[in-house]
Amino acid sequence: MEEITRYILNMLEIMETELKLIRIGMAKTAKGISWFGMGVFLLGLGLILLAWTIFTGLTLLIGKVGAGLVTSILILLLGGAFLWKGSKTLK
Repeated sequence: MEEITRYILNMLEIMETELKLIRIGMAKTAKGISWFGMGVFLLGLGLILLAWTIFTGLTLLIGKVGAGLVTSILILLLGGAFLWKGSKTLK
């Protein structure tokens, strides 16, 4: 009976240790995801500001319509490149 009790206590200790490791792993994963999410947000914000700067600069040269067209094409090309690279990575 004592051996069964020791065995059960050992199993509970192992399970407790595994649970601590899982919690640490989940915390690291959540932290990594939050850093990644903030990075994506800041990159998106930077892309918007870059597009606005290009648009403002081109407005002086070719007018609002032309600047909007060129800026939109650049953004679409960049988005297409990201989609293409992402689809190649998943294969």
